[in-house]
Amino acid sequence: MDIPSGLLPASYLWSAALAYAVLLAATLLSAPWRKICENEASHVYFAAVAAVAVLWILRAGIQPGMNYHLLGVTALTLMFDWQFALLAVSLVLLITTWQGPAGWEAFGINALLMGVLPILTTRLLLALSQRWLPRHFFIYIFINSFLAAALAMLLCGLAATLVHTLATRGITNTATDYLLYIPMLMFGEAFLNGMAMTLLVAYKPRWVSTFHDRWYLDGK
Repeated sequence: MDIPSGLLPASYLWSAALAYAVLLAATLLSAPWRKICENEASHVYFAAVAAVAVLWILRAGIQPGMNYHLLGVTALTLMFDWQFALLAVSLVLLITTWQGPAGWEAFGINALLMGVLPILTTRLLLALSQRWLPRHFFIYIFINSFLAAALAMLLCGLAATLVHTLATRGITNTATDYLLYIPMLMFGEAFLNGMAMTLLVAYKPRWVSTFHDRWYLDGK
């Protein structure tokens, strides 16, 4: 999903960088910092950042430059909510951009594609399920974890393909080949995030800020 800066015109890169800067500023101002001030919370947070960074580094590529990898952003969003998830993605992207081929000019657009879009997808589905569906453990796992992760990967892949197509003014063989990998990535993303959240809410529910015992377990 990370797109090298050389594939995009400067107008795309600067517009995305501006949008990302605005969202990052809003995140820094609204984040409930007390949530990660405790030693355990901060250790869990940075361990999650490190785990996702490793996940992103294990990428594969499609010529002439589009790369794909699993995201893990749904789990970050469910664990820490959207502000800290976006900050975590920013830290991960700093690491992967520093050691990868994308280039710093593409930082903003890659942050939007691989961070903001999956975070919004996960958070919106969580809000809709809390509003319209029963608050049940299996709803949280299968809808907010498995399904949300699959949808996040689908939208991320389609958005990356669309950006590439618009930038090149026509769908290319690279974009067509990329679309073929999306179903496999969706399955892997759903399994990874779903299993991670299942283990966390079963053994360490206090690490998951969007999971509440009184909602999903008490009286069930």
